[in-house]
Amino acid sequence: MSCMTVYKLTPGAGYEELEEMRNGNGSAPVVWSAMTARYLTPGSPNSWLFSRTDDLWKLWRREDIPQALRAVLGMTYDNTYVERAHYARAAADIRAFLAEFPADAQFVNHWPRIAEIFESAPDCDGIGFNWTSVNENPFQGPWDEDLEEYGPTDWSKKWSFYLEFDRAG
Repeated sequence: MSCMTVYKLTPGAGYEELEEMRNGNGSAPVVWSAMTARYLTPGSPNSWLFSRTDDLWKLWRREDIPQALRAVLGMTYDNTYVERAHYARAAADIRAFLAEFPADAQFVNHWPRIAEIFESAPDCDGIGFNWTSVNENPFQGPWDEDLEEYGPTDWSKKWSFYLEFDRAG
């Protein structure tokens, strides 16, 4: 079974694991399914799995969608992280998302715990995620065949979600 991992980040320097949660389906796929079912393919929450991902990624810029919902979607994008200055905002956006799309006890949903992590204001410069363990940690560098280890993180490819979100307007 996959898992999702929350990382404490020091952008430009490094990362360390903060918490791992079993069953990665309770993380980003919860958001993708909810947003797809409401805004792209009503009644078909899992259509993002087959053909709607390009449309799904564009939803964060649609101003007819509440800002908090767009922000939570944006947090699920590859190479994004949330800076310390935005922890309270991230927690509030997640809580608004959960009010709009309540967790169903029948299915795993990590978003209440993710909100708690932001609310606890961990002592780190940023928080990032690996939404599923079936891919590689996005905060580790490339594999070096000669050294047989991962190289340093390329921080130029990572981005502070809320800085970009606010810039996009």
